[in-house]
Order: sequence, then structure tokens, then C-alpha cells
Amino acid sequence: MITLSIALLLTLQSAQQEATVPVKESASQILSKVFSRYAGAQSISGNIKMSQTARGVTLSINTDLQYDRPSRIYLHQIRYGNNPKEWLLVSDGKSFSYNKPNDRSFGRDRYSELVTQNGVDQKISELYMASEQSLGELNAILDVAICQPSRLNRLKAQWATIKYQGRVTLNGALVKKISGQYRDDPNAPANGEFGIYVTEEGDFVRYETTQRFVFPTISNQPVDVKTTWDSTLKVGEKTNPSLYKVIG
Repeated sequence: MITLSIALLLTLQSAQQEATVPVKESASQILSKVFSRYAGAQSISGNIKMSQTARGVTLSINTDLQYDRPSRIYLHQIRYGNNPKEWLLVSDGKSFSYNKPNDRSFGRDRYSELVTQNGVDQKISELYMASEQSLGELNAILDVAICQPSRLNRLKAQWATIKYQGRVTLNGALVKKISGQYRDDPNAPANGEFGIYVTEEGDFVRYETTQRFVFPTISNQPVDVKTTWDSTLKVGEKTNPSLYKVIG
């Protein structure tokens, strides 16, 4: 017969062994945590750097973002290179302004609107979509940080396959990596790969895609286009109120 003390010891040993067994995570569980983290964020501040390379030519766009829910946002983008340009979406919670949709549009360089329209207060996700055609780029990290439903649905549909690859080192820190096959058009076959890198806390720190295209006017050989977005966005970070100045 096993004495009470031996039985207790065996129970403790068993519990200790179970505690040391690593919990298996899935890509969906990790991403669910990421989406929840940003959906619950009342404020965010930081930067996203995009770099796109094809055949030795590089294009870069820098995005500064901060917001205070429900309706104050500052989203400033600069494109560097031979054709530099700037874009700005800004809201002080009462009114917001953004660049005209394209260079062929008539009227002023910037459009201004009221945040409250038809008795409804627009949230930052709606302001983001109002300026969809007036920004240098929309990207996965922006979509997740702002939590715009239609953009998130589109993003998830672009992931043809998805798998958690484990922990890797990125910029000297240990992060979780998710990867899979990518399709820019959710209704088309996959034409590349994607990678997602998130911290233990659920911060989205890098997104990357590699796509293959054929440009018949240049060559019949496939061209790999690699795009990387690196983010320093911090949930709950103190924002700078002076940036919420609407420029009409």
C-alpha cells in the first residue's frame, strides 16, 4: 500500500512534469490574441517602415501613427525615392481632413469633413476607410492596429495557408513567427508567401510578403517582389495631442 506521503509526492511530481510540458500554440490562437490586443487598445503610438524591393530597386514608405479612440487619429506617410510624396489623415475628434484621392481630382489638395455625420459619430476605423484612396498605402499592420472589419476580413482571406513556425530571433528579440502561402487577390491562386512576427504580449512587429509577377513588356521571367513592414507601434502609449491639428 502506498502511504499518504508517497502518494502526495507522486502527485506533486506529476503536476510538476505537466507544468514543464510546453503548451502547443496554433497560428489562430496567436492571431486571436493579437487582434484582441489591438481591438481593445484605447491609444496607440509608433511607426511603421515599409521597404519594397524588386530587381535591385527599392521603394520605401514611412508611416507615423497615433490614435486615441474613439475618433482622434494622426496618420502621416512619406514616400522616399525618385518620386517622393506625403499623405496625412488627421482628426481632432470633431472634424478630419485627408489628401484628395488622386492627382487628377479637382478642387483643393485636401478634403475636410465632420466626424459626426447624420447624427452618427464616426470611429477611427471609419475615418481610415474614408481616406482609403488618399493614403500612400494601406498595409496589414495598419489594418490590425486600427481594426477595420472589412480590411481584416480581406487580410485573412489573403492567407491561403497558415502555420505557426515557432519562436525566432528578430532584431535581437525572441518573437513568434507565422507563415504561409499568400495571394493578393483573395479569389486568385497563391502567388507568394507571407510572414507574421509577433511578441509574447501580442505586438505585431513585422509583416513580410514575397510575390512573383510576370511583366511581359519587360521580360517573360518571373520577378520576385519582396515587401517588409517593421513596426514600433505600442499599445497604450501616450500620444501627442498637438498632432491632432486638422489641416484643411
